Amino acid sequence: MKSRLAFPAISLGLCIALSACSGSTASTEAPEKAAKTEEGVPVETARVAQGEMTAHYAATAALQAEREAKLVSEVAGTVLELLVEEGDRVQQGQVLARVDAAHSRLQLREAEADLQRRRNEVDRGDKLLERRLIPATTQDQAQSDYAVRRAEVALARVSVAKAEIRAPFAGVVTRRWIKQGQLLAANAPVFDMADFSELRAELRVPERDASALASGQPVSFTVDALSGSRFDARITRVAPIVDGDSGTVKVTIGIDNRDGTLRPGLFARMDIAFKHIADAVLLPKAALFGKSDAAVVFQVKDGKAVRTPIRTGFSDGTSIQVLDGIVAGDEVVTMGQAGLSDGALVQVLESDDAARTAQTRMAAAGGGEGGT
Repeated sequence: MKSRLAFPAISLGLCIALSACSGSTASTEAPEKAAKTEEGVPVETARVAQGEMTAHYAATAALQAEREAKLVSEVAGTVLELLVEEGDRVQQGQVLARVDAAHSRLQLREAEADLQRRRNEVDRGDKLLERRLIPATTQDQAQSDYAVRRAEVALARVSVAKAEIRAPFAGVVTRRWIKQGQLLAANAPVFDMADFSELRAELRVPERDASALASGQPVSFTVDALSGSRFDARITRVAPIVDGDSGTVKVTIGIDNRDGTLRPGLFARMDIAFKHIADAVLLPKAALFGKSDAAVVFQVKDGKAVRTPIRTGFSDGTSIQVLDGIVAGDEVVTMGQAGLSDGALVQVLESDDAARTAQTRMAAAGGGEGGT
């Protein structure tokens, strides 16, 4: 009888002990979960400022020669002489090559001989007309024939002169198309040449930025191939129309290269300072994400991230002008946006290294709202 009563008592004691342990575990886990829930996303922030700003437009372009030409042989014939090679600097009017003009010279001699005969006929006709021995119409026809033949002689002389291929301007021979002894057809390419003293770069600028550009504005640029050396230039032309397909305006930049430092084809990074704003709301560029027509920042308010659409203006490379959405003094997130969503708790960090570590951890976890 005693053993039967002892078993229920032992079972009841075990149940009470297990319940106490379970309650103790649950009470321990609850604060931990609450602590995790209260932990904010690590971010870095900055204050929106207000002050002066010089707007810049940056773009890349390949340098081009302002004057370049493809020379052709205007007469057919065999190449007798090549007087220049690729890379040679030539002067305006300098002979670059000679083509056999024997046939043209024979035509010129024939035309000159016939011109002299017609000149004699006109002189005799004048004397006969004075004595009224020929009608005036006969003399008029003779003078007309003489004028036509004189024009033919001039054309023959031009053909002979064209056998010497000359430089149309001072510059550099950039390509030779012919070989000595080659038989050329009329209008066959002979040389390419360019004037390196004046170069240009053509940019396609968005219409909003192009409205602030004008001829004569200064431009600075660097060339990667020349160890990033900086050069000065000026805007020479701004197209009067906007390209309907791209919504851009062609802007031509003129470069004085009389010292010969630069060459056509070099890759250049252009920087145009085109507008000074005296009192601008300045947002750090690192705080901005999203497209230019749908820019977004995260503000920090009461320890939470607030997703805020903004309207932007010009940029100086490090800061962006804000036209609407936030004001000077607002606190915005500059690092850690990848781990944020609207209304998320944030933990503002001071250390750059700590912020980068936190951002990497949050991105790897795949949580939050990315940039749009």
